[in-house]
Amino acid sequence: MDQVKVNDVINEFFHSLKTEEDQMLETGLTNNTTVEVLRQAVLQLIQNNPERFEKYVKFFEEACMYLQDETDFVPEIEK
Repeated sequence: MDQVKVNDVINEFFHSLKTEEDQMLETGLTNNTTVEVLRQAVLQLIQNNPERFEKYVKFFEEACMYLQDETDFVPEIEK
């Protein structure tokens, strides 16, 4: 997969989870700091395991169809 496109999608997703209030969580980190740490970890994991990430993309494609009632099939994540 094109790494630039992967980065665009991951960045867009995680940036959408950030909030203006940026509340403190029970972990001692703010919401936005937690989201940023997760974003960086996910990007690193994708870079280290690109084949595995492609399996997750296929899973989410099928899972979206299930959630939108386009299929009755609940997908399994290929391991």
